[in-house]
Amino acid sequence: MNQYLISNRANAYLRPLISLLSLAWFLLPLGVQAQLTPACTGSLSGQILTSAPASAGLPGATIYIRELQRGTLTDTEGRFRLDNLCPGQYTVEYRFLGFTSVTESVRVPVDSVRQITLSNDARNLPGVDVTEHRSEAKQILQTQSELAGIALDQSRGLTLGESLKAIAGLYSIQSGPAISKPVIHGLYSNRILVLNNGIRQEDQQWGSEHAPQVDQFVASRLTVIKGAASIRYGSDAIGGVILVEPKAMPSAPGIHGEANLVGATNGRMGAVSGFLEGAFDRKLTGLSWRAQGTLKRAGNARAPGYFLENTGFQERNFSADLHYDRKHWGAEVYYSQFNNQIGMFRGAQVGSLSDLYAAIARPEPLVQPGFTYTIDRPFQDVQHQLLKGRAYYRSESFGELTLTVASQQNTREEYDRLSFSRVTTPELYLKLNTQTADLIWEHPVKRTPSGGVWSGSVGVNALTQGNVRRYLFLIPNFRANGLGGFIIERYAYNRWIFEGGLRYDVRTLRAFFLNETDDQVFSRSHRWDNANGSFGVSYELRPNLTLTTNLSTAWRAPNASDLYANGLHQSSVAYERGNPNLKAEQAYNGNLALAYTGERLSFDIGIFNNLINNYIYLKPDSVPTIRQRGAFPAYSYDQVRALFRGIDATISYKLSQPLTFTSKTSLLWAYNQTARDYLVLVPPQRSENSIRYEFTDQGRVSGLYVQASLLAVARQHRVPTVSSEMREGTLIFRGDFAPPPPGYVLLGAEAGLTLRLGNQPVQVILTGANLANTVYRDYLNRFRYFADEPGRNLSLKLKVAI
Repeated sequence: MNQYLISNRANAYLRPLISLLSLAWFLLPLGVQAQLTPACTGSLSGQILTSAPASAGLPGATIYIRELQRGTLTDTEGRFRLDNLCPGQYTVEYRFLGFTSVTESVRVPVDSVRQITLSNDARNLPGVDVTEHRSEAKQILQTQSELAGIALDQSRGLTLGESLKAIAGLYSIQSGPAISKPVIHGLYSNRILVLNNGIRQEDQQWGSEHAPQVDQFVASRLTVIKGAASIRYGSDAIGGVILVEPKAMPSAPGIHGEANLVGATNGRMGAVSGFLEGAFDRKLTGLSWRAQGTLKRAGNARAPGYFLENTGFQERNFSADLHYDRKHWGAEVYYSQFNNQIGMFRGAQVGSLSDLYAAIARPEPLVQPGFTYTIDRPFQDVQHQLLKGRAYYRSESFGELTLTVASQQNTREEYDRLSFSRVTTPELYLKLNTQTADLIWEHPVKRTPSGGVWSGSVGVNALTQGNVRRYLFLIPNFRANGLGGFIIERYAYNRWIFEGGLRYDVRTLRAFFLNETDDQVFSRSHRWDNANGSFGVSYELRPNLTLTTNLSTAWRAPNASDLYANGLHQSSVAYERGNPNLKAEQAYNGNLALAYTGERLSFDIGIFNNLINNYIYLKPDSVPTIRQRGAFPAYSYDQVRALFRGIDATISYKLSQPLTFTSKTSLLWAYNQTARDYLVLVPPQRSENSIRYEFTDQGRVSGLYVQASLLAVARQHRVPTVSSEMREGTLIFRGDFAPPPPGYVLLGAEAGLTLRLGNQPVQVILTGANLANTVYRDYLNRFRYFADEPGRNLSLKLKVAI
């Protein structure tokens, strides 16, 4: 079946390019990209050391920029980082009680990495007001990458899953152009934990068609922890953790804000997002607030040559935050609401088995309407609400104790193409209510006579949730509970950091069913418990070269969908069958990363190996399911021993002062050791290469840059063999319903600048994706059986400080 239109020339180009880049990663020192920062996106980072009794990182030291009246504190290894700095000359003070302060002049971005040594001094230092905003991710020693500053601004308007694809080792699995779920090292769904403003996101996201309900405009930083992180975050963090972190609350009195405008040609998408924030002084010093909102709308996406029917969406989100911070204690109340209505591609809806095979074989959808913003059946309507409360107490002698409680409500309504009940009633209704509580104690930093530093934390996490379903059956009503406790301890000495952790969890699930014979309700109960551990080491080979390794175990209990799904998942156009005999997944994860940051060359290369016993996945059935609503691909939950291993590598090299080359490659191999075969829906090899030119600032224009990129994605050859045969008049497929599509190459470009209108800076970014309007299909798109991916897309992003 010649169903995928892509030139042989492009595919022939792809294979040698992937091979060449793969070989280059073994011949060159590689790694994580250093973000090049145009105006007001520079950074000052480094480490504060103490010279006696031995050179060691100094935790809790103050870094303060006089001209900006802004500062931060060092972490437990004495490291610090200040982002969003404009180019220029600054006076920086480095202070710590009992040590002589150091003041120096620093130019950003030229002198952006510092190493400062403070000497003992019996005199007390004067105080300084500093706002600390430490990332949650810095509390564990694990391979990490982040999007912040200009790199995050470039992705505004995209979904969370699409934004994170800018990081090596990150992919997204999709159901059409509007639903995108993050994938880390080949793992997705409940194996990836999303922390939204410090809260574990619970939004019925076990399937590939359930994207996290997170407003990406809220984040000032997206941090990805690659690899198992169950010790700190509990069950479900087998593949990694994504932290969506907002900017620090304001401390200076007054009202400020920001407005973001985004427009895109494909789907004629428009988005507007903004926030206002303020802080009080005098008797209300320490009290701050923020209010934020987002509106987004798009119509039918356009593939090269035709529109994708009913693929529009609209989004309405808002949030509010109130903080009160004093010297030793503080409190916070946060509320957010996410509303999204998403049209589901109608070309995937068929009426019979023969229609299904015809739609798969057809190079283009049979129905090709024009453009419209109207969202028709089938569609899904999703709402997610989050209410969070946090309180903390800290002192030098006690450490810091933080209590965080949260309540979430996720409502999902799915409407079929044809209504089989009243017009206003959805065919599928799910409401998930979740309450969480986290109590964390970070003990005081302790220094040994030899100069070593001990730090660590102890915590308890609790979760309870209940699901209510109505109308057609997909999953049952259930009540789930979880309780876990952990301890993490870290020791830093000279250039070494050692970290170890232990955790114990208990999870329960009780599912409720209706016996249609006698109308009696009955239930089935499950209980799982598990202990896990981790050990990590980091060694600073040189001030700008660090080697980090981590060995850890993790686990995941089966959820209600894994065990008891039995129905049509309208948004993925698939019939799913659960398996009540599934066991808990157990993962054994190891990774090794080498990172280097120099004046011209920055790199990081990471290798990982993740062995998962009892790996649960949706296995394509041989025969599609025929229901009153049509014929649908069918999947059953199965369990195998799976191995995921690979390499993430990014290199950034400054060819000249204004010209920089960046290359990011993600190589992944996955294998079903039980069946001695490959797994479905594993990301193929990919490499993205870009070259960027930065111009000298002139007058009112600063940070001007242009960039061109080339993304090459290989065909996924490591899949179960797809075969078909006629058996008793029925066509039977094995392995999948269609072979993987060919690889593809996409051309992209970008330009950006900051324009000063009076005293008002305006950031402008113009982005072009798939500029050649290439016809292709992505293996990780569940709708690849029926239609091509969207074609050329130009987007304009404006950001204005208020």
